[in-house]
Amino acid sequence: MSTRKSKSTLTSLLEISQRDSARAQPFYCDDEVFDLDMQKIVTGKWLLVDHVSRIPESGQFFLYEVGRESIIVIRENELKINAFFNVCRHRGSLICLEKQGMRTRLTCPYHSWTYSLDGSLKAARFMPQDFKPEEHSLHRCHIRIHHGFIFLNLSPGEEPEFDQEFAVFEPHLAFHGFTQAKIAHKQSYPTHANWKLVVENFFECYHCTSAHPEYCSRHIPEALIAIGAGPNSGPADAVEAFAPVLEAWEQQASKMGRPLGAVDDDEHSRHMKFYQQRPHRSDIKSETQDGQPVACLMGECTAFDYGRMHLSYSPFNQIIACNDFATLIVFTPRSAMLTDVDITWLVNGRAESVDVDRMIWMWDITTRQDQVITENNQRGITSSKYQPGPLSDQERRMDTFNKWYLNQLAI
Repeated sequence: MSTRKSKSTLTSLLEISQRDSARAQPFYCDDEVFDLDMQKIVTGKWLLVDHVSRIPESGQFFLYEVGRESIIVIRENELKINAFFNVCRHRGSLICLEKQGMRTRLTCPYHSWTYSLDGSLKAARFMPQDFKPEEHSLHRCHIRIHHGFIFLNLSPGEEPEFDQEFAVFEPHLAFHGFTQAKIAHKQSYPTHANWKLVVENFFECYHCTSAHPEYCSRHIPEALIAIGAGPNSGPADAVEAFAPVLEAWEQQASKMGRPLGAVDDDEHSRHMKFYQQRPHRSDIKSETQDGQPVACLMGECTAFDYGRMHLSYSPFNQIIACNDFATLIVFTPRSAMLTDVDITWLVNGRAESVDVDRMIWMWDITTRQDQVITENNQRGITSSKYQPGPLSDQERRMDTFNKWYLNQLAI
């Protein structure tokens, strides 16, 4: 999209939002809006894409694809993981065509330009004498490893700030031992809907009782109403009524070593970070099919405290951790009406056996249900009769996200 056209589109969008809302039809359907989303929001954010245990050996790689970009994430050695744009420096062909694999070198299938695992060009046939290989290394993508999680940032130029932004999460990430975790299972749920619809659906529990009976069966009904989508995400009276139950559980969990606290960034924040903890039902040790553990305790957990942690670096990722396993959910925008939804289940790296079926039961069923209702939502929004309706008191965090989104566009 040209700069002039981009500014014109942005001006029109902001005018629409002033007289309607961030939920107007163009925000969910237009290719030009998607291009703006990539340019103004996605490219500048630290995107949590996977866990280091996916590529434990030198030469192992996977592709992370977002919008029209394809990124090679590859382990160079025991200490270093690199990220490169999957674009040959010769004539632009994709280098890696498989979604994942093992390479000792990265060789373009078109003209065999060959790169080392550090991205430097090592072989290019029949080039002129004045050709300088050192000027044709692969384009790097900013990468950070944080408590075992792999983050990418597609911004050009200097690496954006990371440490200060996410320092508040340190004690909670350490408690669950993500650095020492390993992948127990992965599953993909490609969803034919705009990424904002996928996020909005996750940011409200207004639909939980009607759409997710399995999910609701693991949790206290009052908790789902009051804080099902984050601190104070429900009606004020429900939040107040549930407060004594939450406080009693927090006192018990704190005595067992769990660090407490909450983060709920508002619409003016850069990444819209989020963090909260809450109890399960009193007879549920873990979010499994029978409520019983599927693996040994993670990190610094010493016993089951009948609770769970929910942490989000940005609207594009969610980490939900019980005492014995964690679920990493990643939302990746691919086009105006396609979003990759990928789930990775993590357990203690020393876990010898894991009951995968019982572990994935709730989130697998819930995500398949979300896939259906979000795609139906997208189909309805494309209608000429679509108009955004009023939000309920249980959709307050979704409203915050809508405002955050508009603020990000306006920056």
